[in-house]
Amino acid sequence: MIEKLLFEGDIFGVVDNGILAVMTIFGIDLEKRFFGGSGVIGGLFGALIGNAISDLAAAVIDPSARHLAIGVFAGCMYVTVIVYIYLKLSKKNL
Repeated sequence: MIEKLLFEGDIFGVVDNGILAVMTIFGIDLEKRFFGGSGVIGGLFGALIGNAISDLAAAVIDPSARHLAIGVFAGCMYVTVIVYIYLKLSKKNL
């Protein structure tokens, strides 16, 4: 019954954005509370890591995307590492 109410990929979208939003807010709060920062870096890495986790979780939960789960997670984490290296090398003051 519920399958007739949803589009293919709806479960993925809800899980994906829900986890992403929580992780982004968590990253901002974490940086502000424990590191005295503005929350920009915390938000950035909260979003990057949250996106990787949310894509993995959503792909595992959604039958139409399950076969992509590990590859999607790995791709997200590659970008996270690249951003970290870029910020360290460029010494950006965010």
